[in-house]
Amino acid sequence: MSEINNQKPCFVQTSQGFSVSYNNQLLYSKYNPSKVIIQTIKNLQILPGTIFLCISPVLGYGLEELLSKIPEDCLVFLIEADSALLDFAKSSINCEKYQQKIQFVMPDDLKNLPLMIYDLTRSGKYKRVKRIDFSAGVKFFASFYDELTLACTNSIMTYWKNRVTLTKFGRRYSYNFFSNLSVLSQTVPISNYFQKISKPVLIFGAGQSIDLFLQKNSLNFQDFFIVCVDTALQPLLARKIIPDAVFIEEAQSVILKAFIGFTDNLKTQIFAGLSSIPYLKNFVSPSKISFFTTEFTKANFISRFSQFSFLPPLNNPFGSVGLTAVYYALKFRADESVPIFICGLDFSYSKGFTHAKNTLAYTTRILNHNRLCCIENFNACFGQNIIEITDKKGQNFYTSIVLKSYAELFITLFSGIKNIFDIGECGIQLNLPCINISEMHKLCLKYKETSVCYQNTLEFPFSLFDDIQKNELKNALKNERNELLELKKLLSEKCELSQDELREKITKIVTQKEYLFLHFPDGHKFVYEQSFLNRIRNEIDFFLKVI
Repeated sequence: MSEINNQKPCFVQTSQGFSVSYNNQLLYSKYNPSKVIIQTIKNLQILPGTIFLCISPVLGYGLEELLSKIPEDCLVFLIEADSALLDFAKSSINCEKYQQKIQFVMPDDLKNLPLMIYDLTRSGKYKRVKRIDFSAGVKFFASFYDELTLACTNSIMTYWKNRVTLTKFGRRYSYNFFSNLSVLSQTVPISNYFQKISKPVLIFGAGQSIDLFLQKNSLNFQDFFIVCVDTALQPLLARKIIPDAVFIEEAQSVILKAFIGFTDNLKTQIFAGLSSIPYLKNFVSPSKISFFTTEFTKANFISRFSQFSFLPPLNNPFGSVGLTAVYYALKFRADESVPIFICGLDFSYSKGFTHAKNTLAYTTRILNHNRLCCIENFNACFGQNIIEITDKKGQNFYTSIVLKSYAELFITLFSGIKNIFDIGECGIQLNLPCINISEMHKLCLKYKETSVCYQNTLEFPFSLFDDIQKNELKNALKNERNELLELKKLLSEKCELSQDELREKITKIVTQKEYLFLHFPDGHKFVYEQSFLNRIRNEIDFFLKVI
């Protein structure tokens, strides 16, 4: 951030204290400079666990009143984006006077403030963000402060949303992680595919746009490397389109219905998250599976395993398997000249129908149809937290807050990347070049004629894990099991260690195995208390079944 102009802030004497003049404007009242902010502080309803963003504090009026009012488990950040006002505020506000209870956030650090707040929230202490405008200096960067506040609020909300998810599914994610590790050595490493695909890539989600696309297409699908999400597999198979890759991240067994009819005879390779359902190995050969590692939480046990050569590549939790499919498709293509076409990632739906025909949701609706349950799913467009939108073709569509957030994340991650195109005829605008089938034909033809890497067949070795990686995996799981048995013994039997030694040894083991407690409602951190230890003791037997 830089100054508005070269004018420096200066004090202005009023009848009841100092105001400040800057950029030909007074930043406080010319009558009683501190009155408004102090009255604002007095009227605040303050809850525990609040992080305060004090915007443009300038002279610090109101800080003393705020600090005398807030509980101990609150944080106060002083934020000023204007460099001249920041220097002025730092010379006017003595942070040491307040015993370091407040701190300035430097302009270069402001962009990282949402991430900093997310990390602070992991302690479990902080639950909300509260913005307070301390002076009229806010208006010099009003839109920036609005965006920063929204980003910080979203950051803390995201953490707690993730905590709720972990409380509900964390145990299942961790169980699946270790269960899938047990067959990892028999699968094909996903890295075998990196930078190997030179055919145009066609990615299918399960949105309604794939119905429109497949009705009109005149493509030779053999000319494409076809990728789909798990719920899009059935619509493609029903049309005798065999995908090359299907992505799955679902941790619950209900998704298995999407794989009805899948056999080893299909050319399709399953790309699965390590925390996804482990039952696929019961239906297909492990060599038909390639794993990736979605880092569903920041934890020491995932970091430890990531140090080994056998663990598949890590990726952030995108929330939507469609985003995961696009993320890895970009890694698969030989170079950025390979075109990628996306269809079915609509993140929205029409009135009555949420997915394409033949998807699991569509088929289930038909099977459950009776006099009291119609085929159309109107609850999906008239329920709570549903937003009516105008889609990319000007039609009335519906989306939810969650789906809309996936679309926004898609735009953040993938818009602006070279040679990635949207061929869907409905759904949320993804900020990608939108093209029709005719234009798609021309792009593919031009690519084939000009590309030096284009090959219509996949000719590269699908090797399994090597012996070194297999032994490394075997030893890692063996060591993990031995440590769990040792912990079980420490928690179950009397030992000759002193209380301090026992506490130190248990803490050292448990803090490296968050999967034992991350799904507890209070599992944001390890606590050495008997009730907490008792629950951990019960979890050990559960995980010993798969480790």
